[in-house]
Amino acid sequence: MCKFELCSSVTLFNALVRVMSTLSRVIDRFVEYYARLDSQPVSALSALYHPDALLIDPFGEHLGLPAIERYFSHLLASVNHCHFSIDSPLHDDARFATSWTMHWSHPRIAGGKHLTLPGCSVVDVRGEKIVRQRDYYDAGEMIYQHLPLLGWAVRGVKRSVRA
Repeated sequence: MCKFELCSSVTLFNALVRVMSTLSRVIDRFVEYYARLDSQPVSALSALYHPDALLIDPFGEHLGLPAIERYFSHLLASVNHCHFSIDSPLHDDARFATSWTMHWSHPRIAGGKHLTLPGCSVVDVRGEKIVRQRDYYDAGEMIYQHLPLLGWAVRGVKRSVRA
């Protein structure tokens, strides 16, 4: 191996270590925030999300930190509790994906009982901030199937698809 190739490999390795440690810090902050979501101030989102971040879930798209903060404020004002159990993420140099279980209750859904919802997030990171997050989960399982008439219809459709 020539001297140039060795220096080039070492430089590349060092750059990769820096990127991975930055991503690890973002992942740690993500896990910590969502594990205690209902006790976190919405203002803490600015340490996690880029000012121009995009958050997408089955209920819509929220572009920019102010829109994400409004979404979380509305979400947290309407639930009794909400936090996440997050599995070990899979990651590459600027993206991670993780499955999770949301633990939550809402006073007008399922009589306020404790509910769980499985889902996953795919998260793109630039520098120390999340720039894009796409959450995947079954909105029918989350809300619709717990509503009296609509729930009956959603459960019926699921039964017929399984049959």
